[in-house]
Amino acid sequence: MSDPLKRFFNFYLNEDIDVGRRLLRLAVTYSFIVMALAAPCFLVAGYDRTVFYITIFGMMLLLSVYLILFFSKDVRLASLVFCFTVNIVLLPLYYIYGGGMYGGIEFIFICGMVDGLLLLDGYVRLASEALFFIWYGMVILYVMIHPEIMRNIPSGKESIFSITVCMLFCMAIIIVTMEYERYLLRIKQKKVDEAVRESLSSADTKSRFLTNVSHELRTPMNAVLGMSEIIQNDDSEGRLTEEISIITQNARDLLSTINSILDSSRLESGKFHMSYDQFEFDKLMREILEEASIRAGEKGIDFYVSIDPDSPNILYGDHIQIEMLLQDLLHDAINSVSDGRVIFKIKGRFSEDKSRALYQAEIYDTGEGISEEDIGTIYSSFETYDSRQDSSIKRRGLRYSVFSGILKLMNGDFKIESLEHIGTRITVTFETYCIEDVIFADRRYTTGRKVLFYAYGERGAVHTEEALSLFNIIVDVTYMPEDFQKLYKKGTYDYILISDQGYTDVADYLTDDMRSETFIITDRMSSPADFGGLRIIRRPVSALNLADIFFERWEEMDYESKDQAEGFIAPDANVLVVDDNNVNLKVADAMLAKYQMNVKLCESGFVAIEMMKDQSFDLVLMDQMMPGMDGYEALRLVRGNLAIRGSGGIPIVCMTADSGGDAREKALKAGFNEYLMKPVKEKELERILHTFIPDEKIKMV
Repeated sequence: MSDPLKRFFNFYLNEDIDVGRRLLRLAVTYSFIVMALAAPCFLVAGYDRTVFYITIFGMMLLLSVYLILFFSKDVRLASLVFCFTVNIVLLPLYYIYGGGMYGGIEFIFICGMVDGLLLLDGYVRLASEALFFIWYGMVILYVMIHPEIMRNIPSGKESIFSITVCMLFCMAIIIVTMEYERYLLRIKQKKVDEAVRESLSSADTKSRFLTNVSHELRTPMNAVLGMSEIIQNDDSEGRLTEEISIITQNARDLLSTINSILDSSRLESGKFHMSYDQFEFDKLMREILEEASIRAGEKGIDFYVSIDPDSPNILYGDHIQIEMLLQDLLHDAINSVSDGRVIFKIKGRFSEDKSRALYQAEIYDTGEGISEEDIGTIYSSFETYDSRQDSSIKRRGLRYSVFSGILKLMNGDFKIESLEHIGTRITVTFETYCIEDVIFADRRYTTGRKVLFYAYGERGAVHTEEALSLFNIIVDVTYMPEDFQKLYKKGTYDYILISDQGYTDVADYLTDDMRSETFIITDRMSSPADFGGLRIIRRPVSALNLADIFFERWEEMDYESKDQAEGFIAPDANVLVVDDNNVNLKVADAMLAKYQMNVKLCESGFVAIEMMKDQSFDLVLMDQMMPGMDGYEALRLVRGNLAIRGSGGIPIVCMTADSGGDAREKALKAGFNEYLMKPVKEKELERILHTFIPDEKIKMV
């Protein structure tokens, strides 16, 4: 093939050239070819010279269109000129001077319509095709009314020849355009397939990268937070309290940012997985509110809670994400308030078929608030980085975008409203599945009960009344000792609630027969000994702790101060910790020291297996990602090793820095007995120990 011919065909195959440009040149080319081939056909059919003049005129018009394309490079304009030249001028002339219907020219009209469909787009295509169709109809109608204008009407064999040639030309043009269109579609599909493959490969690479990054970043964070907690516990004189608190708080902020970045990437790539499990609503609320109330007490701000007792209680969903989300929002709200209050409200209801629970939580704070400008960009504050913007706004914006994405996976939503220097209200909604048609506190059993509330000095008296009203309780509120004495003597109350600020005013009025029904509202540092041994109810007062009173859930109530709470030791228990990071081993050893266990440490799965052959362990805490042999492989070998006594029943807990949404499910599916995420929280570690250490080896202290 000669070079000019190669260049000619390569133009149509060159994917770097605009598709519209290639299509227009194709249409001009086959139109030239058709006109060139039509000339000898006109001679055979015996047509006069007029048709030849029209052909020359048409080729000149096409040449002008090509020149417009060449010089202006405006493909849309050239395509429009070409289509109108062919359909409005050339084809009607061929119809009139080429024998009309007797010459088969009406078939060529179809080619003109095809050109319009191929080259034009949008509303221009629709309008042009409609115009061409109407114009063709008018030309045919006009010729039928004035047949005298027709020229070169063939008859007999010439007519059959002319119609056949027109049909062949029409078929050839349609086939060429369709085949080229299919070629373009194949090219487009090929590009799409390549893009999909690259995207999947990139997503897979990104997923592996995130898993490794998660582990590599969270591992040193485990060391920083673990060592900070150990130093703080050993600092009995409190000389380093402020310094350690600064280190701990900043490490937690950094850890929160790391988690947000990783979660954001997972949500964006579709790699974020929910971890479903059965849980109880009231226990989840205890976990969420315990830390928040302590933090609020440390800052000296008011913290009020309202929980609807009609909320569904036995649920199935990702309670870990719900807990982390609400805890983070409460943490932000409490941190934003220096002298004010935070209010947390949550209520749930059943769906119509009772298969799902629909929850709405609201968090109000009277902090500094967020400006209208920052509210408008808060979700994209990391993308639209502004060095003048408050860094806390950027961090919150990233986390809030993650929260919004997680809530969408739970058919929920995230909404933030704020006024600068006034406060902020955040509303979240989410859904979980219901296991049983059970609410956490049935008010049918409390309706009509009577409570005497001595509210002197109680700043949250209104909120306490509101919490009591949710149970349909009849409440008498008094702020004067004399009024309290009069009402108390009547002896018609089921429960007595007294603010710790006013206890000394009314202590002499309390009789022995009502002591079991009397509760002191106090903070977390007080104990029953401070109030003559009376039972206490911790602030914030809500349906959660009131239900403990009304339904006599004594084992769930916090009667004693934190310092006097029961702990345990297990001096006869043997625990093995496996981790390739020496600092993490030191942190784990220090955290386990308070339980007085026999702790063995090793840095690889190989060594762990050999140690388990020589000694029996009550519990193994094993890292997931280790060089040479990871935790999964070590677990598999332990379970199948007959040389290890009781290998199938040894509790092995996955202790990992992998924070992926499906990490827990993967660990449990692989055969681990539980999942413990780094940085390890002391409360979570204690739960694991209490669960798996044999009861006979645990001694309460």
